[in-house]
Amino acid sequence: MSAWLDVDLEVFAANLARIREVAAPARHMLVVKDDAYGHGLTPVVERAVAEGVDWFGTFDVPTALAVRRAGGPECRILAWTVYDDADIDRALDASIDLGLGDAFALDAVIHRARRRAARARVHLKIDTGLHRNGFRPEAWTAAVTRVQEAADAVTLTGVWSHISEASDAEDDAARTAFVAAADEAAAAVSPAPLRHLAASAASFARPEFRFDLVRIGAFAYGIRPDGGPSDERLGIRPVATLRATVIDAGTEGATVDVGALDGLDSRLAGLLRVGTPAGERTLRAVDATTATVQGWPDARPGDVVTLLGGDAPMTATDAAEALGAIGEQVVLRISPRLPRRYR
Repeated sequence: MSAWLDVDLEVFAANLARIREVAAPARHMLVVKDDAYGHGLTPVVERAVAEGVDWFGTFDVPTALAVRRAGGPECRILAWTVYDDADIDRALDASIDLGLGDAFALDAVIHRARRRAARARVHLKIDTGLHRNGFRPEAWTAAVTRVQEAADAVTLTGVWSHISEASDAEDDAARTAFVAAADEAAAAVSPAPLRHLAASAASFARPEFRFDLVRIGAFAYGIRPDGGPSDERLGIRPVATLRATVIDAGTEGATVDVGALDGLDSRLAGLLRVGTPAGERTLRAVDATTATVQGWPDARPGDVVTLLGGDAPMTATDAAEALGAIGEQVVLRISPRLPRRYR
């Protein structure tokens, strides 16, 4: 197929610089889950390291190991989900920090570290109200005590949490709970653990949420939140553009080689404005592997159409907002079967 995702690493580098500017003096932990949000893990990590990023956040240990291979031995990597002893062993071998949110996982890490005569770096997660996971506040003291008792096997490197970003009041309450937990941990171990609470939106909007690290993924790739500030206000730009090639052309419509199986939602027909050699046109229909775009004079096979992203008339967030305006909800995910081209 000749459709592809065009990934502009220069724009990515500019977004990283913008994040450093906003977040300072907090450091940026670049989140690279889901294949770096679909942009391709290895090129993204390699460029991020070249731009001075030294912390990476991953959902699981296999992704963390891929980051280690791409980023080298010096970068710090946090994996916040471990599934079994094999995960823990691989993380220990590769010097991966582990995010832990329950006593069972903490005990498992202590056991494996002792068995292997190794030392694990752990970040304990406090549940500040989102209830995704994390130690409940009433169990926090016991968790910190357990780490103190296992000082031969674990080092408490970080304290962290997620916030709901549902309202300022709820987030303020979450921050209060987080500070209390971080202060208790800092009083128990030395040096004091790193504190990280904010993801993309809170990192930009709430300076008091930044602490020592900010975990930013979406904004690094130029993905703004639905209903949030514009790209221009945030100072970020979309890194990727979805492009496709015309395979059949006529004045009534041009067929391009990308469809629903590639992640182009069929409900965007009639809503999405796309870029063509003759200017903006409307997406008319989406089939499984092809889509039809409003035609233009002199359209011919081989012409390139920009469908979503940085160089297209609409970004992925614009498309999601267009669906939201008609009462639809969707998560736009570009298929990994589409090739990525980097520049």
